[in-house]
Amino acid sequence: MHPVENKILNDLLDKYENSKLSRGENQRAIHIAFPFNKKTMPKYFDESSLEIETIHAAAEQMEREGLVAIAWKNQKPGYIIEKLVLCEDHVEEAYERLGRKPKREAEARTKQILEQFYQKTQGEITRSFLSRMITRLESEQSVKEYLDIMDHRKTEQLIDTLDKVEQNRKECYIREFSIEHFHDSKVFETLIPKICKIFREENEELTGFENEEILAEYQIYKTPGYVYMKGNVQIYSAGKQAADISAFPEGIAVAVGSEEDVPDICPDQTIDKVFTIENLTSFYRFKQEHSLVIYLGGYHNRSRRNLLMQIYQKLPDAQYYHFGDLDAGGFYILEHLKRKTGIPFQMFQMDIETLKKYEGYAKPLTENDKKRLMQLEKMELPDEERKLITYMLQKRNKAGTGMYFRIPVRSINHVETKTDF
Repeated sequence: MHPVENKILNDLLDKYENSKLSRGENQRAIHIAFPFNKKTMPKYFDESSLEIETIHAAAEQMEREGLVAIAWKNQKPGYIIEKLVLCEDHVEEAYERLGRKPKREAEARTKQILEQFYQKTQGEITRSFLSRMITRLESEQSVKEYLDIMDHRKTEQLIDTLDKVEQNRKECYIREFSIEHFHDSKVFETLIPKICKIFREENEELTGFENEEILAEYQIYKTPGYVYMKGNVQIYSAGKQAADISAFPEGIAVAVGSEEDVPDICPDQTIDKVFTIENLTSFYRFKQEHSLVIYLGGYHNRSRRNLLMQIYQKLPDAQYYHFGDLDAGGFYILEHLKRKTGIPFQMFQMDIETLKKYEGYAKPLTENDKKRLMQLEKMELPDEERKLITYMLQKRNKAGTGMYFRIPVRSINHVETKTDF
């Protein structure tokens, strides 16, 4: 088939499928047409083009096969084509000529695939997404934002991957996950944007989270997972002492694997303050007596939260603080940390005073920043945090990376230690 025929027939069938004709609901005479103009067929109107005769030949061939009717300008055959009109009695032949399935048939098969997955999967997010897509198909709404109804293999691949991510409990790297499930190290990466979009839409707790942060929630990482700690703490693994962290004033990196592999943390009972820190430079510079300081590397996943909850269980009377970035990501991390662990974290050096003092190093908010901060404003937040977010939206700036190299870490004595959230 000539490319011109392919282009014209596909366009005509697209219009047909979006019309009442395909559903048998047409109450008046309408015709599906492909107009010839400089936008739809630029080469046809280019006097220097050699394609004009080829296009005429392709159009006349389709007319001989009964697929279209040619409307010639000024009713002069062989002169200028005005439009090609789809012959409705030969629509099935047009589908066969293209090797294309009718939209309604493809939608029915897609719906069947979704229903089959719904019956066998246990994942709440996957089931919620499947239910939403089934409902859209039943109400004749488009699903093309997520699914290609003409490619059932891709639909099955997307749903199967979504379910496998949700069910994953074993720590692994992105490419390891891809090799295990696709026998190819790069296939999974092509699906990540759409998979994470679905997770954000189906689980409001993941709103505002970046793709890597969402995958980390399901133990899938781009890089190895370590937690840096410093303070008077003993670490045990498999019942044996593995390290005395107090012997490393600058801290030590502790590998935190799957949920089952979280090491046993034994903090000294003189510790009365616990800090989680988002920025590695701040972690290295942070010094505070009788404190346990933890660098989480930004986002906290299940295994890191299990470690924190283990510490909270052993130090229930300590004060807990989070020192995060002064941007939307920093606030989402803090709020998610509080909700998921039940630990009454307070903000540390995340305040209007700090932002004002170092505003020379601040960066302007992007449109995505504004959107994420406005979403945060709708959440139930402590007054101090809400005021800071409102201030950032008014000033339209956030903390720049360079800011953290200049902020002197204040003594905790200057921070109010109330924990009433």
